[in-house]
Amino acid sequence: MEIAKIFDGYLNAPFAQTLDLEYAAAAAAIPKEGLGSLTLQEALNGICQMKEHAAFAKKAGLFLSALQQALKQDASLDLAVLKEESRLDCVNAFGKTYNLTVKGGAGNHAGAYMASGTLTIEGSVEDYCGMGMTGGKIVVKGLAENHLGHSMVGGEILVHRNAHDFIGNRMMGGRITVQANAGYSAGYRMTGGAIVIKDLAWDLCGEEMAGGRIEVGGRIGHDTGMGMAGGELFLKEAYKDTVRPKATGGRIVPVVKAKRVA
Repeated sequence: MEIAKIFDGYLNAPFAQTLDLEYAAAAAAIPKEGLGSLTLQEALNGICQMKEHAAFAKKAGLFLSALQQALKQDASLDLAVLKEESRLDCVNAFGKTYNLTVKGGAGNHAGAYMASGTLTIEGSVEDYCGMGMTGGKIVVKGLAENHLGHSMVGGEILVHRNAHDFIGNRMMGGRITVQANAGYSAGYRMTGGAIVIKDLAWDLCGEEMAGGRIEVGGRIGHDTGMGMAGGELFLKEAYKDTVRPKATGGRIVPVVKAKRVA
């Protein structure tokens, strides 16, 4: 099967209006039979010659995500074949059941709308990792950039290093754990779920949150809990008097030795 020829037809088709429709187009391009012993890595090797195409990053990621579901197998991808100047967006987007390990850093929308399975990224990820995910687990062994877990409904995200701004933005459920520091506006407008930041959280942590729970194990920045309407912020005792500008609800709870203070 000429996987490069199949991908070329999909690559040069117009973009669909939304990510789910684009994924559906990728899935429709993949034949139901004739995949044989093809592996996901072989498919990437076969299509990487087209990496200079303006749409490659997103479309290749969605194509490979749909292909893994068609192959019905756990897989690994070594992104070294793309070289440093290229990236792959949407790895394991809409993933379910099967596990994927990515060797190297991934681009935007890694694990977006995952339903089950595990995505392990051995490098760092760009924006919107885990966006809209409903289940499964994402493990990022490097750092995560902005909007980690945007609008996630369920599942779990674990980041071994730092995460940038707006983690858990509009989060409705699930759990995000950052083993190091988080940037500005963690939990912005979240309504449910849990965010655990093991070390420092910068300014505006819990900004306009309406529900859910945020735990911060290290220092916090200015204006923590600004505009809170609900939810809970669990902070170190040293910061129990944090001012919450314009907050109408929610609460800040000081914690000593991981226990709630009455």
